Amino acid sequence: MSGQTLSPDQIGIGMRISVHPHADDFERIILDAIKYTHDVLKVDEPDSGLEVSTGEVSTYVGVNSGESAQQLAAYASTLIRAAAEESNRQHLTSHILLSRGCPGEATCELVPGEIPAEKPVHLAKSELEVAAAWSLYPLADGNVPHMTPIYAAIDQAKASGVEVTSEHFATILRGDLADVLKTIVDAWAQIGQEVPHVVSHISISVDSPSAQRNGE
Repeated sequence: MSGQTLSPDQIGIGMRISVHPHADDFERIILDAIKYTHDVLKVDEPDSGLEVSTGEVSTYVGVNSGESAQQLAAYASTLIRAAAEESNRQHLTSHILLSRGCPGEATCELVPGEIPAEKPVHLAKSELEVAAAWSLYPLADGNVPHMTPIYAAIDQAKASGVEVTSEHFATILRGDLADVLKTIVDAWAQIGQEVPHVVSHISISVDSPSAQRNGE
């Protein structure tokens, strides 16, 4: 299947997300943060365009309709910020796996150049300073150079204003949660316009004791 009219569920767009409060009452914090996110974003209404289910490992957020990049970024931003507030700003880590065009989710065969474009993400400042370990995987078939779009995404991240440093196996982004998520989701969505299957993995740390000791 190809064409510019494909819906997000036909492409197979979504993420798995988990939040991990380093606090004794972690269960309450997680459940309250999920409830708050669903109330604010009206996730449980029939026309939300989202399919959400929470299991013992993580929460699946699939996009059935609408602007998928914006919806996923808003869900992640709202959930992480809510969990940070519910935990009274104790150390919080979060893990996100973004996937677009996964053959295991959708039966369509996407054609590069005929995949619907995403609009840039817009998020309000969160006032949460975070560090994120970011990895990006354009799963291109054939002899397409996979590092070219990765280097382009890193250059765009450097131009975005967030702090960018290279580490083993990941690029570290530091800045406001909203700016970091916008940079990551926009890069993933942009590559997905040309590469049929693209995945991004992100680990985000908020209020880390290590960062506080280092004065970051």
